[in-house]
Amino acid sequence: MIILENTTKKEVPTTMVFNENNIAKRRTSVQKEAKINIDLPTLNILTRYILQNPRLLRMEHLVNVRRLLNLLDYSMYENDPEKMKRINFLRKAVEARLDFGLTDMELILNHINGGIDFKVDFLDYNNLVLDKNNIQYCHRIVEELLKYSFFYNEANNIQELLTEFKSADISKKTSIILKIEPMLDRIKNEFRKAHVEDNLNDVTFSLEDGTFETAVTDTYNMVTNPSRRLFTGMQGLNEMIGGGFESGRVYMFLGVAGVGKSLTLLNLINQIKRYNVNIKPKDPTKTPCIVLLTMENTVVETITRMFDMVVDNSHGMANYELNEVIYKMREEGGMKITTSSPLDIVIRYKPNRSISTDYLYTLYDNLIDMGKEPVCFIQDHIKRIRSIDGNQDLRLELGDIVNEFKVFAADKDIPLITVSHLNREATRILEEAARKGSQDSGKLIGKSNTGESLLMIDNLDCGITIARDYDRDGLMYMTFHRIKMRDKGSTREYIAQPFYPDNGIRLIEDYGGVPQFKESIHNIPGIMQNSNTHIKIDGTSSLSNVIDLDESNDNAFTKSSYNLNSIATTSQEYMNKMEAFDDELSNYIIENDMARKEAEAIQVAMYNNLPSQNPPIKPIFFQTIAPVCPVTFDSSLMR
Repeated sequence: MIILENTTKKEVPTTMVFNENNIAKRRTSVQKEAKINIDLPTLNILTRYILQNPRLLRMEHLVNVRRLLNLLDYSMYENDPEKMKRINFLRKAVEARLDFGLTDMELILNHINGGIDFKVDFLDYNNLVLDKNNIQYCHRIVEELLKYSFFYNEANNIQELLTEFKSADISKKTSIILKIEPMLDRIKNEFRKAHVEDNLNDVTFSLEDGTFETAVTDTYNMVTNPSRRLFTGMQGLNEMIGGGFESGRVYMFLGVAGVGKSLTLLNLINQIKRYNVNIKPKDPTKTPCIVLLTMENTVVETITRMFDMVVDNSHGMANYELNEVIYKMREEGGMKITTSSPLDIVIRYKPNRSISTDYLYTLYDNLIDMGKEPVCFIQDHIKRIRSIDGNQDLRLELGDIVNEFKVFAADKDIPLITVSHLNREATRILEEAARKGSQDSGKLIGKSNTGESLLMIDNLDCGITIARDYDRDGLMYMTFHRIKMRDKGSTREYIAQPFYPDNGIRLIEDYGGVPQFKESIHNIPGIMQNSNTHIKIDGTSSLSNVIDLDESNDNAFTKSSYNLNSIATTSQEYMNKMEAFDDELSNYIIENDMARKEAEAIQVAMYNNLPSQNPPIKPIFFQTIAPVCPVTFDSSLMR
């Protein structure tokens, strides 16, 4: 129970002493104090509240606690030593946090115990952490107490003026109103200052003393919090996106049909799980989790592909006993929650266009109720979810969806990652680059190749195109080309990340080790090559035949998409194709010298770029190249 009594004006001492017999008071001038009698249970929960995580208990909240303590009339507590213990504990805790900048709970407690001369026997040290709901409840308690005190400090004056107003004649009422108006404005302003938004994005910045320091401190604590940035397992991609996926931002990966957009998302989920072992949820009572909202592949399909990804030399889940599957995913794949790997993975499926973006809030709240706190949302893919407004123009709707994703990410202070298509022109460019085999195809596509809506890209925080490419030995890469980034923190705009040689759907992870990405797969003058000697940097390129998949069946996980039996698998087959091509060229007779020289140059280039005789067996996707002009075969070119 909270009891409020009449207020008085008192002189406050200029020193601060903390013990049971002396009243702790702030150094200040004449100040109004509110006779607020706070009950013991409320003081007990506030002593725990003042120790909580700075992600939920920000500078503004701490300032409010100090303002409340400074308004209390301590004469009301002189005969209640148990309440005075807790009040002095709170004052010392506020000092630790605001004056010394301490955030660690143990350090705060050490500071408190070093400045009081009584035993802290009212805390349960095994039960100090409050969940988010209790912390927000304490926010409201402090805010309401401040409002009560502000109003009661003005209550007598308001009452006197109102009484005078009622009895005054009409000529004097205006002057009385002019006295009441600034008083009400003052109360309103104090009410405004007492209210603290739970979301930092709603905070107003000002150069005013106190407001400035509070806003900057909260902002600094937020942006330097390591839990606000999620690392992938790929050094080059981390650098490209400014160090990791940042909370409050929306990221999109774009690729042609069948390139492996869903596969890339699964790689990112696995890597975020592996390489963010120090992640801390805002609510320490919750389990942090990565959420995949898949609207393309079902949960069953996703789990089977995850098995193939995390298990070495997988022969497919169906070829193992159930206990083997569970063991391999848990022990080999790291699919478990431990103190050294605290992140959970939650996968939910919703049919195409069955939900709008407001479902993200429902799913988030449901997970909170289950004891989980999402630290990252991944949605697959953007064309399969509806905008809240339901715009009939697809281009406008996609832009709306990105904006709604942005609002959600900012409100929940987490990153949101999604995927989308590139257009038919991008497919043509990639096919052409594959035929030439002389440059990185992923570098040739950009913003103009974005599916249906450039507005979608404009509203993003970061957009990255992805494409598959192959070196001269048939080793497969996923290329990442950054086409949009707010607040660029890195000049790196392109990498080619290799897949594991024995796992065609899992990207190599090089976090904390020797970089494995290439800056270019093809050795072309003018393109900087990766200095990493552990990676071969020259070769040719071919585009996977999955580019011919119909967009309505954009599923890189289907067996036909990466079944090595359905495609050319050796460099010998590639060479046979090239030799057959040369036999065809030799049947023509050149009558034009210019054409002959051009054809001879083509022959030399083709043979110089042939693969070695015994390369590793890797998928090589060959597309027939028609002769550019009639030629005769000149054997001297091969000497």
